[in-house]
Amino acid sequence: MKADDERRAEERGHLKVALATVALQLDAFEMRTQEALHAVRELITEKSPVNSGPGYPRDRRPEKDGLLGGQ
Repeated sequence: MKADDERRAEERGHLKVALATVALQLDAFEMRTQEALHAVRELITEKSPVNSGPGYPRDRRPEKDGLLGGQ
């Protein structure tokens, strides 16, 4: 009976380590995605036509002749 308790305690310890590892990986993933989102938001803000930047056509679908912007 004591051997079973020891095995359960050992397995519980392994599960705690695995759970802590997953939590750390999730935190790292969330930080990377937040950094990427922040970088994209900055890029969009820098390229905004409101700040005298280059304007982008709202409708990017090809025109009848297959060219964009009357090229």
